[in-house]
Amino acid sequence: MMYGVIMAGGSGTRFWPESRKRKPKQLLSIAGEKTMIRATVERIEPVIPFDRIMVITGGLHAAEIKAQLPELRDEMVVVEPFGRNTAACIALAAFKLQRMDPYAVMVVLPADHLIGKEQEFLAALQTAVEVVSQRDCLLTFGVIPSRPEIGYGYIKLGEAQNTPGSTKIHPVERFVEKPDLETAKMYMSSGQYLWNSGMFLWKVESIIRAFDEHLPEISSSMRSLQGAFDTPDEPERIRETYEKIESVSIDYGIMEKASNVLCLPVDVDWNDVGSWVSLEDVWESDKAGNAGLGDVVILDSTGCIVSSTRKLTALVGVEDLIVVDTPDALLICKKDRAQDVKKLHQLLKDQGLEHLL
Repeated sequence: MMYGVIMAGGSGTRFWPESRKRKPKQLLSIAGEKTMIRATVERIEPVIPFDRIMVITGGLHAAEIKAQLPELRDEMVVVEPFGRNTAACIALAAFKLQRMDPYAVMVVLPADHLIGKEQEFLAALQTAVEVVSQRDCLLTFGVIPSRPEIGYGYIKLGEAQNTPGSTKIHPVERFVEKPDLETAKMYMSSGQYLWNSGMFLWKVESIIRAFDEHLPEISSSMRSLQGAFDTPDEPERIRETYEKIESVSIDYGIMEKASNVLCLPVDVDWNDVGSWVSLEDVWESDKAGNAGLGDVVILDSTGCIVSSTRKLTALVGVEDLIVVDTPDALLICKKDRAQDVKKLHQLLKDQGLEHLL
């Protein structure tokens, strides 16, 4: 039986000032009418009902997630006491699911990605389930690139194999870091590289076996929790466990080391919404390449991104700016510095302005 695991622990620092500690981007309607986490859950609900969807999140966000997703079972909103990266998050979900259903198949999805072609994505999920049901493997979804993107990691594919349907699946030759532009162009023209989406599907027993082999300390610590799951002791036992385990990503800790990793190529209009610049592909743009949300008037300006949902914002004679207006903070930033909003977040903290975070 397939279960959904939604990773919703991100702090959303790159979307300040709209996102804050208590309301990061996955809890905002930043890319449509629905909040991002609501859209993520509803996207998979046709094949995974609400009672088989688990959300892993932080203590600051659990109540809001339950309010936004009242259909979830209480025990399926699992709280991490603090962040320990994606390996710990996935291990916690896997061991909790194993106790519920030893034969579970779990799809792991970030809470804050967009997928435009939802029917194609659901079809890819079904293909992936058929693949992992027939072999002991760890499957990742690789996005067929539409441009030479320097903001994403890539997956280099091995020789194609047949799947139960007509789609080809590939062993992963290696994972590669974010490239420079020339390298990204080479990756795209070669046809051997896909964007690393951070979306996975595997049998619970397969991922636990991988933790046993590659991250045994995390595996041992999480296994000791199984008697505490769904009891009053669960929160405190998870806290004790998180205090001991290392912080490591699933890519570095397992996917780059395991020998049974497969990649299913998908073309699903995927966007990881990693910074304000990514909303150029989401919001409607004018002929001059300006993308805006809310009350915006633009004169003789090009390539700007504006969020102003509370009052009118007007731009005159500027180019390549990000402007985000909120009741207590205003961000003005060059587009090519969008990733530095995370650094600004730290600067505000250092200057004692944590009430704005």
